[in-house]
Amino acid sequence: SNKMGALIHPPAGDLQRALTTLEACESWALEPRMVDDNPHMWTPGIKYGVQAGSYTHMTEFFGPLLGVMRADDLAHAIELVNQTGYGLTSGLESLDAREQARWKAGVRAGNLYLNRGTTGAITLRQPFGGMGKSALGPAIKAGSPNYVTQFMTVKELEPPRIQVIREENALLRLALAWRRKVMWGQMPRHAEDLTRLIRAVKSYCYHWEQEFSVEKDYFHLRGQDNIHRYLPLGAVGIRLDARDSLFDVLARIAATRITGNTAVISIPEDLHNAVTDFLNSTDARDFVGPSPVRRQSDEKLIASLQVLQRVRYGAPDRVPAEVLQAAARKGYYIARAPVLMEGRLELLHYVQNQSVCNNYHRYGNLGERSEL
Repeated sequence: SNKMGALIHPPAGDLQRALTTLEACESWALEPRMVDDNPHMWTPGIKYGVQAGSYTHMTEFFGPLLGVMRADDLAHAIELVNQTGYGLTSGLESLDAREQARWKAGVRAGNLYLNRGTTGAITLRQPFGGMGKSALGPAIKAGSPNYVTQFMTVKELEPPRIQVIREENALLRLALAWRRKVMWGQMPRHAEDLTRLIRAVKSYCYHWEQEFSVEKDYFHLRGQDNIHRYLPLGAVGIRLDARDSLFDVLARIAATRITGNTAVISIPEDLHNAVTDFLNSTDARDFVGPSPVRRQSDEKLIASLQVLQRVRYGAPDRVPAEVLQAAARKGYYIARAPVLMEGRLELLHYVQNQSVCNNYHRYGNLGERSEL
């Protein structure tokens, strides 16, 4: 009915163009119309034949418009989805477990839905929040176990408490070897920093095993999986400052590598001190590992934001105003909370959250899971 429409603000240029014009190869399956000459009310529109890279494909419209595209296969469909740079929700209708696995591993969106609608996220069951251009700030999902941490200021009063670490870690072995050198008087000036580092690496390894590398379902509903999981960010820039302690630098490198990211160590061009000397020493070679070490001005760091998924500073007051301003213009988040030994909090800066909801029942029939 023409009387049924979506109540919206007067369309901005991009939305008005999308509601009123067609690009090459496009056609209207359902053409939108303004209701009663009211610029706030439009009927829904559906476009067929939307082409890869087109205006309709690459633009986020805040209005009642659906663009339909044809993909050659599932891999091509995932490529088209990821090409937009947006990643709030994504859905797949498929009963093939192989397709489901391929889609979950490839599509970059914060909320994934299998064989169900893509709206109606419920607190904790499907914590809500996106990736890429659909993420805001640290991208800690609303309704997730971690949401309130971004509003907290944390001060560590004692070493973190952990239990047994199941798997041996090479970075922990190196840190323990450094402690032995401290005890033998070979590295006395770094004693306090290396002691804190050992505690931090132990905590990072423990919480990686217990929380960040495992998928969790807090509800265990029959007929529907609701998985909350963490994914590595990719390339994380570790930006140094003259006020950074050795712990501040090595802990960030450790957290980046333990979470499966690539550390890119960024040092101001004119910074030369005991911390940079240590990074250049043979002692640090294996700890730094394959991480590139770059001498960069703030201007070069700003230019590299397009290839770094996150930049991690050691404290809020160490981020230059021009870097924050450049990041704000791009909608880019700079992690700058003080570096913590507590892995349950520190590792949040190096991962992105994803919710996966899977309706595996068919009209109440649990299929192969009926006996579980």
